[in-house]
Amino acid sequence: MIKEVSSFKDILKMIDDTIALLKQQLAENLKKLEDARVRAEQVKKLRETFKNLLGEEVLVSGKEIDLKDAKILINPDPLTELKAIEEAIEKINTTILTLQNLRKSLEPWTTVEVPSRITVVVKEGIPVTILLKL
Repeated sequence: MIKEVSSFKDILKMIDDTIALLKQQLAENLKKLEDARVRAEQVKKLRETFKNLLGEEVLVSGKEIDLKDAKILINPDPLTELKAIEEAIEKINTTILTLQNLRKSLEPWTTVEVPSRITVVVKEGIPVTILLKL
């Protein structure tokens, strides 16, 4: 995505807004993670019980379809679901840290008066290129 802004303060506001949104998503995903952990633990205990009763492991897992850049998990078991949620939370945390570090680096630039618009190239919610034309 390409955005145009009038100042570095606008870039900081854009970063702050993105961080706020990501923190909200993180809170929602942490709730989902806790639910997934409970289900995963229940399945783990159930599998152990079946193994003790039957003498062999009972695996009931869903189907995975690889789409090259994504996966479709049909009827995933709770352990697979837990892993997917943990990966999503890790990505959100990494993005928040990246944005916080970028914000800190850009703060001194807020005093710079620019004669024209600033073009910001944003990739996956993170400003990756700032075009400043003099």
